[in-house]
Amino acid sequence: MVPELSILGATPRRRLVVAVICAGAVVAAAGCHGSGPGVTSQGGVAIFNNLSVEDLIASIAQAKLPVPNPRNVTAQECPTIGCIEKVDTDTVAVMKFPTTGKAELYAGATPQSFQVTDVVMTFDPGMPANERQHYEQVVTRDIQ
Repeated sequence: MVPELSILGATPRRRLVVAVICAGAVVAAAGCHGSGPGVTSQGGVAIFNNLSVEDLIASIAQAKLPVPNPRNVTAQECPTIGCIEKVDTDTVAVMKFPTTGKAELYAGATPQSFQVTDVVMTFDPGMPANERQHYEQVVTRDIQ
């Protein structure tokens, strides 16, 4: 089950944190506006990551990290959690969100997750932290 992402019942401090994160994402998008590696502009909006979830899964596999039994679950799960793409494997799930802010909100409410720009990865709870870091490094390198 996906945790509720609503901030209406949140403490004033949590609402402030969410507002600061969202404002930061807007400022970052406006400041970058199509400049730098991996950043393009589409309709006046900065797009930080042009890679698909399938591209990232392939890159993880190419780095010789296990991604067994990949399943595209976009149609089943994204309408509920707000992502635009999702692939589950037996070791990691990789999701792409329409904005960095939405990815940050989801990752902040989800245990065993890692977020970089508009991508969130969640890991099998039994995966050791040092193994998680290898997946995180591959995806971070590809996006940045």
